[in-house]
Amino acid sequence: MEYLQRLFYNLWNDFGSVYLLVKHSDRTRIGRRGFTDEEKAQGLVLVFNSKTSERLEWDDDGNLSCVLAFGVRREDVFIHQDDLMGVFSPEAAVQYLRSDISKEQPPAPAPDEEKGNSPQVVSLSEFKKQKSDNR
Repeated sequence: MEYLQRLFYNLWNDFGSVYLLVKHSDRTRIGRRGFTDEEKAQGLVLVFNSKTSERLEWDDDGNLSCVLAFGVRREDVFIHQDDLMGVFSPEAAVQYLRSDISKEQPPAPAPDEEKGNSPQVVSLSEFKKQKSDNR
C-alpha cells in the first residue's frame, strides 16, 4: 500500500490528476451517492485533482478518507484498503494494478471487447506525455 500511496501523490503532483480504481464492498462508502448497480458489478473510477478533491487523508492501514466532487455535490468518501484495486494516469501513461488482492483470474472478454471496445478498458497506448517545444 505504501508504494501505491507514493505513486498516487507522485502522479498527482507531476501531472495534476490521478485516477483510482475501486471495487464495491460494504466497507467502502461513496457518500450519499453510493455505488450504482453497474459500479457495484464493475467497479468505479475516481478522479483526483485540485478541483475535485479535498481533505485527503490515508490512515496507517492504507484506507483513504476524502471529500470528492460529483458534479456540484461534494461527498464524504471512505475507501477501504482492500477495495483499492489500482491507480493510473493517462497523462503519464502509467497504470498500477494490485495483484495482492485476489488470486482469481478475471473473466475472458466478450467477443466485441477483445478489440478494446469495452467501457472498462482504458487503452494507455493512446496517451503520451506531450513534449514542449519551449526550451
